[in-house]
Amino acid sequence: MKRILSLLVVVLLCAAGVGACVKAKSAETNGGAKGKEVVVLVMDSTQALLDGAKVKIGKTELTTSFDGRVVVPAALVAKDRTVMVRCEGYKDQTLSLKDDGFVIVTLESKPGKKPKADIYDSYGVTRSSKGGAVYRTTMLAAESDGALVEEAVFDVAAPSASYSGKKTANNVSAGKLTAGEVNDFAKWYFWPRVLDGSHQKYINEWRLQARHRYTVQVTNGGGYPIVSRAVSLLDGQGNTLYQAVTDNTGKAELWYQFVGASQCGKHAGLFVHVDDQIVPAKEWSEGLNTVVLDEPCEVTDAVDVMFVFDATGSMGDELRYLQAEMKDVIARATDATGGLNIRTGAVVYRDHGDEYITRLSRLTSKIKTTQSFIDKQSANGGGDYPEAVPEALMAALNSAGWDESARARIAFLILDAPCHQDSATIALLHEQILNAAALGVRLVPVVCSGIGESGELLLRSMALATNGTSFFLTDDSGIGNPHLKPTTDSLKVEHLNDMLVRTIVEFSTVPNCEGKWDVGSEENENDAFIPNPFEIKDLTEEEKVAKNSRTTLYLLDISGKLIYVYEGSLEDAGDSQLSRLKLMLSTGVYFVKAFYDGEWHTKKILVH
Repeated sequence: MKRILSLLVVVLLCAAGVGACVKAKSAETNGGAKGKEVVVLVMDSTQALLDGAKVKIGKTELTTSFDGRVVVPAALVAKDRTVMVRCEGYKDQTLSLKDDGFVIVTLESKPGKKPKADIYDSYGVTRSSKGGAVYRTTMLAAESDGALVEEAVFDVAAPSASYSGKKTANNVSAGKLTAGEVNDFAKWYFWPRVLDGSHQKYINEWRLQARHRYTVQVTNGGGYPIVSRAVSLLDGQGNTLYQAVTDNTGKAELWYQFVGASQCGKHAGLFVHVDDQIVPAKEWSEGLNTVVLDEPCEVTDAVDVMFVFDATGSMGDELRYLQAEMKDVIARATDATGGLNIRTGAVVYRDHGDEYITRLSRLTSKIKTTQSFIDKQSANGGGDYPEAVPEALMAALNSAGWDESARARIAFLILDAPCHQDSATIALLHEQILNAAALGVRLVPVVCSGIGESGELLLRSMALATNGTSFFLTDDSGIGNPHLKPTTDSLKVEHLNDMLVRTIVEFSTVPNCEGKWDVGSEENENDAFIPNPFEIKDLTEEEKVAKNSRTTLYLLDISGKLIYVYEGSLEDAGDSQLSRLKLMLSTGVYFVKAFYDGEWHTKKILVH
């Protein structure tokens, strides 16, 4: 029910225009009392959404789409508010539409009747029509006793000849692709240059702005991070504005007016809500929002990793290499995390009108299941530039079987094109981004050849919205078509394989309750991976001299996220400054970076 309520909130926000300064168009033009459009969501008693249900109002009959929804136009609502909802295999239901703009209809199945509607568990996977035949996805593959088959592989469309299940040798080895990481959390003061400068013109295309950031740190009384805890940003009336989940360091990222291109209105009087605590919210520049809970130190060993990748024809130049990389990463990550319980899964997607839209392999502890699924995929279809990105996210987020208590939930989104930009697709995209944040699934885009600056803004915004980071493939490997050079001050080129493994380790590393580290001890941690906030080339000779007497200290956590900035002389930035910071932070590994004497210097500190 939690997911359905989340969907309800998102739909209502989208309908009202989150972050916009104007009233909903339908309310203005139709006057509320005369009727406005109403979204009808149809599901069965198990909360599975029903595709193909009939919603009849007056003489007009509408049909729900793959997500169980249908929009009843304002003109029909104004004439007649009584609707009948029917679906073969279910009991008919009659109800009256109200002015709240949204209604959920739950249909009961008829005794002895087998429902014939397409059912999508938790509004999960999409479908495709081809040659007049509509293929459906059986989301709950069951054994004879009705138990869910955790390792089942689900196909949205009927398998093609190329998807025969036989492995094809592509003679490609792992470790070939090169990439650079753009962690906008690590370079937070650089991000406004992108948002307000080079990429400002793309904001209205996606109606996304990662601008007003509220970072929350949740610990117990002993200073240990509270992992996988729901955190919300509230307005003065107690309305939920944004939802997130604490990561392996006990931190969560909340956003004000993330969805919506306009930035009107004040954002004072906001609050952070964690469990039964509500505290006044401070924007990032004012410091961390700290919450201390009276709980024991408990963290599970579970880590969930999904690979979501575009399998359209344009990905053919890199897909064979990505298949080899992902297989190797899965095996390496298990060893690198010191034996954590890593479950893996995968989603491949194409576009509407192709053989299929999405194919899904659920999260499973059987690594070979995921590897086999990835091996079977090939690049084909597409045709136009945009692809079904929101539908892929929908499948990955809602149908993969995420562990809500896991210390890390990561989805690598591997693609070379953004989604379509019609209003329905943009609304669906917003839903899934907000859904990922609320589920605590950290999106990590892996940008392949073909994406331009507009897509770059979208993907980096998605990473920020979900507490993730962004990877950009580079031309250094000589594989694939030319790649976009991301807008950033510096880019360290590495092997993609290493970056993926490192990210899984960084996102799942936590201290145990004895103050020791499960993974990444002080001796083994690689400082070189921690991004620099700025490059030396950004400073003039005069600025370099000035930095010697007065400098900026950057405090970053184990994943490279910028936590605190100190402006002053190096002489003043001594142990007292660090001691004060330690009172704000959870137990963990941190790095202090500063530029002086013509180069960057890094010092590792452990907070116990």
